[in-house]
Amino acid sequence: MNGKMKALVIYKPNDLRVEEVDIPKIRDDEVLVKVEAVGICGSDIEIKNGTYPDYIAYPIIPGHETAGTIIEIGKNVLGFKIGDRVAIEPHAGCGQCRNCKIGYYSYCVNYGKPGHRALGFTVNGGFAEYVAAPARNLHKLPGNLSFEEGAMAVSAGTSMFGLMEIGIEAGEFVVVVGPGPIGLTALALAKALGAGTTVMVGTRWSRLNIAKELGADVLVNIREGQDPIRVVLELTEGLGADLVINTTPSPESVDQSVKMLRRGGRLLMLGITWEPTPLVLGEIVIKGITIKGTRGEARNALERVISLASSGKVDLKRIITHTFPLNDVIHAFRVFEERIGDPIKVIVKP
Repeated sequence: MNGKMKALVIYKPNDLRVEEVDIPKIRDDEVLVKVEAVGICGSDIEIKNGTYPDYIAYPIIPGHETAGTIIEIGKNVLGFKIGDRVAIEPHAGCGQCRNCKIGYYSYCVNYGKPGHRALGFTVNGGFAEYVAAPARNLHKLPGNLSFEEGAMAVSAGTSMFGLMEIGIEAGEFVVVVGPGPIGLTALALAKALGAGTTVMVGTRWSRLNIAKELGADVLVNIREGQDPIRVVLELTEGLGADLVINTTPSPESVDQSVKMLRRGGRLLMLGITWEPTPLVLGEIVIKGITIKGTRGEARNALERVISLASSGKVDLKRIITHTFPLNDVIHAFRVFEERIGDPIKVIVKP
């Protein structure tokens, strides 16, 4: 397909422009997708600000939470047709390294090198009218899920991948720290996967109340002086939680997370911080704590999210708070970054 399209291009940190660019040409293993919805993530803000910790190929069209309709297919693509509605995983990896071969393509050894593809990071992403995507990154959207839910599902894939890696068993006591998009989807998915009592820890009632709608049994507002450690220990009769999912890892919250866990408990780190984070290793060793960090939505996690959402077990719509057209995408970034109107998930609809 030839011609021009409208897109958000970040030429360098804090140099954002909405302009006409060439519609991407697809490779034999790719499809061209007409973008219908793309979510803004905290990583997009880091790319805008020049603080993203991994390789970024400026100038870049960002956007890695994307859903749309296939309008062109490469000659080697199997299993998809023009008109299919799809959600797109951003991480394609290189397909050749050890990590990619075993399904950990979000940990690709060749990240940022020739042959590696991560939509919105190392190759152009979804803040555009069209995006070229490797067929192996596509997941068909059932008819009962909207494109907005498809984009939201990509975000939720991060939470699902983390839960797949750390493990969750029926009836476990689970604490989630941080009711942002990742924390809220982690909570909803943990409930869908059989968690017992769930506690959401946050600072704003507007978000905590959404967590309640998504299945949180107990809400802890630390801004009002509630102590999450004491609450968890009281609820578990001094034992502690089986699993803590930390999505806002300030040094203080990481320390609290460890102290909320029972002996033999597990800590899943889904948020990223580069601040020095002191941990008392003696406490981790004596209590037998497992700490696991995960990135992205590898191991086909997105397919599982779509299945749970389509069956009604996970409500992705409730987390979407704002939508904007592509012409207003720079303002949408500002709304998300400056928390104007208390946004949770902001969706752009080209």
